Amino acid sequence: MGVNFDVILTVTVYIYVFFIIGLVYLLRGRLGLSSKATRNIIHILAGDAILSLPWFSSWWYPFTLPLGLAFIVGLGLTIGDGAFRGLMVGESGYSRLHAFGPLYYVISIGLLVPLTWGSKPVGMAAVMIMAWGDGAAAALAHRIRNRHRYPFSDKSVEGSLIMLLFASLGSLLAWMVAAYTGAILMEPFKAIITALAGAAVGTIVEALSIGPLKPFDNFTVPLISALAMGTML
Repeated sequence: MGVNFDVILTVTVYIYVFFIIGLVYLLRGRLGLSSKATRNIIHILAGDAILSLPWFSSWWYPFTLPLGLAFIVGLGLTIGDGAFRGLMVGESGYSRLHAFGPLYYVISIGLLVPLTWGSKPVGMAAVMIMAWGDGAAAALAHRIRNRHRYPFSDKSVEGSLIMLLFASLGSLLAWMVAAYTGAILMEPFKAIITALAGAAVGTIVEALSIGPLKPFDNFTVPLISALAMGTML
């Protein structure tokens, strides 16, 4: 694939991400969604862009995506109470460090793209574990009335089970896309086990991301999940 295709694909992914942000912004106004809800929706849907990775010919092109988005997100979160900050933080009561979770999210993708370029499904799955797993747990767990909280944190068994389910689905989808595009040559059974192991590790890491680590689960979950899957190749 030539340079022109890489450029077109890069622009397309940018358009997709900004379309998601714009759509959520409109829905927030029409449906009265909270900042926590809009943040979770963007967290889940924007991460899907990582599935485009196998179609790039060089790591540099997809790397420009988190590079540019880190600048945009960082600026959007620090210029007062603008529209973007309202989507991500607003009235939702995040701590100062946790408020910058979307920036950590983008930076972790930026680290994974070059580090896992030789084993693309590892990076793809790690991002999907963070996007779908962590995002779904944040969006759904609080809706369960009788949660069984861990003795060491305010997180719950139910939240971990939700994360494990959606992290597994996201991870399996990433490995399926990688197999379909020829980005990985691996026996299906081993690929499935690797995908599920990554999801399980990500779920455990998220549950243990407490205290000073709690705001940084967008780093700990994908990076440690990637490391776990990478050791299984």
